[in-house]
Amino acid sequence: MSKIKKNLWRHVLQLGVIAVIAGFILKVFFGGEPANVEAYCPFGGLQSLVTYLNSNTLACSMSIVQIMMGVTLAIGVILFSKLFCGYLCPLGTVTEWMAVLRKKMKININITTGSVVDKILRAIKYILLFWIFYMTISSSELFCKNFDPYYAIATGFKGELTAWMAVISIACLFLGNLFINMFWCKYICPLGALSNVFKFTLTFLGLLILSLILGYFGLPMQWYWLLGASCVIGYIFEIVYHESKVFPLLRITRDDEKCTHCGLCSKKCPQQIDVANLKVVKDIDCTLCGECMGACNKNALQINRKPAFRWLPAILVVVLFFVGLWMGTHWELPTIDERWGDPAKLEHLESFEREGMRTVKCFGSSKAFAARMKNVPGVYGVTTYVNRFAVVVYYDPSETSKEKVENAMFTPVKRKLNTPPAGVEQLKIITLGVEKLFDQMDVTFLGNIIREKEGFYGIQTEYDCPVKVKLFMDINKPIDKKELRSIIETREFEMPVHGGGVKKIECDYELVNISNQVDTIGRQEFLEMMFPATKSRFQIALKKYGEDAATAVYEMPYPGLDKPLVQRQIPYFGSFLSTQDGVMELATALNGDTPVIRITYVKEVLDDDKIWEILQTPKWEIHYTNGTTKEIDATLTFKTPGKTVE
Repeated sequence: MSKIKKNLWRHVLQLGVIAVIAGFILKVFFGGEPANVEAYCPFGGLQSLVTYLNSNTLACSMSIVQIMMGVTLAIGVILFSKLFCGYLCPLGTVTEWMAVLRKKMKININITTGSVVDKILRAIKYILLFWIFYMTISSSELFCKNFDPYYAIATGFKGELTAWMAVISIACLFLGNLFINMFWCKYICPLGALSNVFKFTLTFLGLLILSLILGYFGLPMQWYWLLGASCVIGYIFEIVYHESKVFPLLRITRDDEKCTHCGLCSKKCPQQIDVANLKVVKDIDCTLCGECMGACNKNALQINRKPAFRWLPAILVVVLFFVGLWMGTHWELPTIDERWGDPAKLEHLESFEREGMRTVKCFGSSKAFAARMKNVPGVYGVTTYVNRFAVVVYYDPSETSKEKVENAMFTPVKRKLNTPPAGVEQLKIITLGVEKLFDQMDVTFLGNIIREKEGFYGIQTEYDCPVKVKLFMDINKPIDKKELRSIIETREFEMPVHGGGVKKIECDYELVNISNQVDTIGRQEFLEMMFPATKSRFQIALKKYGEDAATAVYEMPYPGLDKPLVQRQIPYFGSFLSTQDGVMELATALNGDTPVIRITYVKEVLDDDKIWEILQTPKWEIHYTNGTTKEIDATLTFKTPGKTVE
């Protein structure tokens, strides 16, 4: 009975969350993919919601589930209290555990609530709140992922984070809490700051109404002013009043007649609130954790003076969680929703939706898709839903047709799957009609399935209805229609991922027809057709040395140069070479069966040894189109020196 009195259900919820995170870590440790630990992060959800309201865009990787978790968090704080902080937040749980460890180690560094030091430190979380929201709204990307200790630990440091920032955050979490009671929650946590802003509900609503009134009179308040004002007022109210006035509706109350003034409630409070001397606990730090009530043997402490409300916070936490989950699975928000062109035309547009656009997977790829569609005549809008890889395209039927738009959306792909043996002089080409093969990622997936089968060397796609797929096969391999259907209609396969491990991919392609026409192609012609040759000339060197400069070509073999992962590094390599004095041009080509890198250089400046020295540089300086530069680790490794060729 005593355990139940100590709010057993709160501890069950806390341990359950920690156990789930431990499962995420173990999954990564044993070679699995990092879990989507953001999916149920209410703080990220609120950032995404504000970004969406401000710019009609949804931050990359954000889902409506996460947004609804953020909404339920806000509702929970306003109506009830900071329940998430006290019952679910893993960082809050760790903070409390560190407080216990601190007591056992007899570390007695205390910062008195209301002291000058306390007031100064409490400003940190509001500064972080403004900074995080400003960066997220400005970029439509979740900035807090860079240093969030929960995100870093749960992904095994394999997420989209900045390592040094994450290390500092983790140090603040563990070392700060070891020396100062509830250091993270009181002074660092931006979610705690946001929850406090929500606790001052009427003031926050007043700011929103003021911004609407100013906008009505032609004096719109920029979002960052509203954000800054909320943070400043939240901080001032916290250090001046240190308690909420009207909201939340649930509060710890003390019965003077039953109270023996033993002081156990104050000692047990994780936030060090002086509960024993308060009739109603309105303190801004209160999370309704119930530890004070568990410490009272006289039942002098209750929630809103009702004994039956003892377990209400734990129940509300579970209810709010599942309400958010339910709303997230039944509603959907677009990642981007854009229209352009003559407003008069927008009223008469038609649209069609296409799912399975796997390359449209985040905010950045959505914007890239929209930019591409802006160049298509007759298209005047795009909406994307990245969580289900879906796009909606709006077009004027008087200017174009659905078929023409689909053709413009289609990206033809050609890819070598295997190198034909040296003795094979001819390959045969068969043509298939395949449905649901519209996105270039689908061709990558299908290619990975086919390459495991003997006798297949390449794949090429062309737009048609259904999509035309050309398979390059061994000249002597029979055309087995049953085998082809089994390959094309594979429903699941395992694809190797960068860094090791595999990822299960689900497919739903359908083989519609197999053409009776069989063509042939020579081996060398096939290899050259499939090789993604590139060439880049560097204007810096051209301006400095001129077109007539005496040059030579340094050629270096690079096996695997035609692989997509390597190909994606060539632009970075080219940017790095463009900064090297005397380098005129970078090209990739095929020399027989061997992929090679060719570097054109000025003879009077460079030679083979100097070029090889450049290629061993561990850091590359990269120049971006916006004028910025960045130093990165070299993404290509060169093991075999080349030589100058005629």
